[in-house]
Amino acid sequence: KDVPSFPYNIADKVESYDGESIWTLHQGTKKEDGSLVSIFAFDCTKQKDKLPLAKNAFKKFRTIRHPDLLRYIDGVETDSYIYIVTESVTPLQTQLDAQLGDNSTLWGLYKVGSILKFLNNDCAIIHGNVRISSIFSNKSGEWKLAGFELMSSLKEESPTYGGLVHESSKYASPEISKSSWDILKDHDIWVTDSWNYGILIYEVYNGKFTSSKQLDGLGSIPRDMQASYKQLINVNPKSRLSISNFIDIGLRANGYFQNDLIQTILFLENMNIKETEEKNNFFKKLNTLIDKFPPHICKFKILPELINALEFGSGGAKVLPLIIKIGNALDDSEYESVVLSSIVKMFTVPDRTIRLSLLENLASFVNRLDNKIINDKIFPNVVPKFTSSQVTGFTDTIPIIRENTVKSILLLIPKLSDRIINNDLLRYLAKLQVDEEPGIRTNTTICLGKISKYMSESTRNKVLVPAFTRALRDPFPYARAASLMALAATLEYYDATDCATKVLPCVSAALIDKEKPVRTQAFKTADILFKRLEKLAESMPDSAIAEQNTSTASSTIVIASSVAGAAASAAESWTGWAVTSLTKKLAGSVEGEITAPPTNNATTPGKENSPNGHSLSTNSNVKSDANVEQSDQDTSDGWENGDNMFSLDSPIKELNNVQTPGSPLSNFEKKLSYTVATTSMKLGSGNKSHPTDNWGLDDEDWGNGDWEDDWEVSRPSSTQSTLSSNSTRSLSPAQKSSVSHVPSREEKQAELNRKREERKQKMAELKEKKKKGSALGAKKL
Repeated sequence: KDVPSFPYNIADKVESYDGESIWTLHQGTKKEDGSLVSIFAFDCTKQKDKLPLAKNAFKKFRTIRHPDLLRYIDGVETDSYIYIVTESVTPLQTQLDAQLGDNSTLWGLYKVGSILKFLNNDCAIIHGNVRISSIFSNKSGEWKLAGFELMSSLKEESPTYGGLVHESSKYASPEISKSSWDILKDHDIWVTDSWNYGILIYEVYNGKFTSSKQLDGLGSIPRDMQASYKQLINVNPKSRLSISNFIDIGLRANGYFQNDLIQTILFLENMNIKETEEKNNFFKKLNTLIDKFPPHICKFKILPELINALEFGSGGAKVLPLIIKIGNALDDSEYESVVLSSIVKMFTVPDRTIRLSLLENLASFVNRLDNKIINDKIFPNVVPKFTSSQVTGFTDTIPIIRENTVKSILLLIPKLSDRIINNDLLRYLAKLQVDEEPGIRTNTTICLGKISKYMSESTRNKVLVPAFTRALRDPFPYARAASLMALAATLEYYDATDCATKVLPCVSAALIDKEKPVRTQAFKTADILFKRLEKLAESMPDSAIAEQNTSTASSTIVIASSVAGAAASAAESWTGWAVTSLTKKLAGSVEGEITAPPTNNATTPGKENSPNGHSLSTNSNVKSDANVEQSDQDTSDGWENGDNMFSLDSPIKELNNVQTPGSPLSNFEKKLSYTVATTSMKLGSGNKSHPTDNWGLDDEDWGNGDWEDDWEVSRPSSTQSTLSSNSTRSLSPAQKSSVSHVPSREEKQAELNRKREERKQKMAELKEKKKKGSALGAKKL
């Protein structure tokens, strides 16, 4: 019966609970938000003789609170009804009928015993009504004690109504049956609750209880619990075991409460007082145990405890993989309300270990994030963290953070907005392409190739060729090889002019690279490039005059698209590339705090150190006569290995053992020596030299803050170009092909110094003229 002022809707009665208590149990909802609740209703007019019991229960619900008691939410008392609103629960008997596992049953008995211990020992209160009908189960499977009709303190002068309880004689202890409830004042406060707790154990394991004669039969009660159980049902109250001692015995080594589920939940509930080493060992073990626990306990008990540990710092970064693992079992609405908000919040936490854990586990939850959250909350907190403070002004200088964020872009890119992709993201990647760590530079080139399909056409035309050709001058061989693969995989985006005048000259220089694997890759890329240019050339008119008369320029675009798709398809069989984790060999693990790096021995693009043995493998099964028909265009994106970035830290011989036979890069270690993980990479930063200086680029090329300029490739001086042109024209064709000079690093440095000296002289001259009142005025330099 609804009460007009009652803020809850009373739904259907739970039929399975009918007749088990003085209360009728109803499911209900809160009118304000529709949240589920349970409502216990008492009809005052039909059960006047039991009204004192109902009023006592209502009073105790409002005054006594404990996590193991059924949680009281609201209540109302009228002349006709008493309504008690609690958390949404089901009768324990319903859960027992579903045949719980042994661990869940023991966990429930432990919870009921714990609250009885609290009431008896700490509050000097007798519950007096411990039975299955007084226990309920919430959504997490936890047992909650209710049935407060007889709950009282012996110090109270109020009369005892034990005889009014439903089936009171069946559950009464021997001393009460012989005398009355008043005799309890002559015994320990826990004697009657211990007796009822023993009956509860019998009912849980053996089914319906009808008389005390059944208690002598042990039935399915666990063997290690039987001795303690017999002491609980001792007919002599002075020899009866207290619930407190029953729990202590069960928690001893090899006791009946020593199982993985109970120990896991108890550890989580007391995590704040545990030592760091204890936590680390616990989380390692928990990862293997979760699959063995009941799903509802994982979702509604263990998961909230883990989230609480993550948000308040007691769990650290090791908690996150467990949260994601359990969260994957939730539906979208549950995931959004329980897990998502915590994960998003963690992206703002400055703790580097948590940030790194988020990046490493991003693949597990990125599909659960909608585009708006990624663009508004995730990306702004991710990108600033992977750039060096000496380049962009951001504070994070840890290489492993920058590296993992580059890899995370491949996961985020499908959900990023066009504005972020074509502006903010490329600005950061331009800086990372000149990062001090060679592996990060290589991965940045790989990342650019893979995200190129998400860029706008104008951005691709502006960025790709300068970025990849700049990487061809990187002193790190893997970066050069990655650039060649990226060029081959993105040929569809370049027109004939770019292919012939920008891409082909750079690829040609790589044909005589000092490293054989780079040369091998250059020949493969050049082969695909020539085939595309050949097709483009066949579509061109015989002469420029004919082109003006026929106006057939549009055909060039069509064939360019056809050949581009073919190039990408042909590149598919060999464009697997591998560069990733820079930190697998870092000192220690990321379990502790990531500290600032040392100030020496930094690896820069201009100086590679002693050998460390690594391998970049490609597929050698490339057909030189690759088909370039239009039908091949949609077969692949040109990147054989999907979105994976593999490791540089494994020994080269181990990597070569898993390469396909005949890989052109399989003997890379014989010619190449370098060091990837140096002292500067041990989670710190050293003195960072400007990486572009070793590539012959002017420092001022990077000072205007415009990402478009960051991709600009340095050009030789006009004097040098003139000399080169004149020299070339004076040679015969045979001489031209034999003269192929690649400027050395010393020559590039000398040219750079010369330019700087000229600029200084011009500045000095202009200042002198200005002093003399020259007509130069305020001319902008």
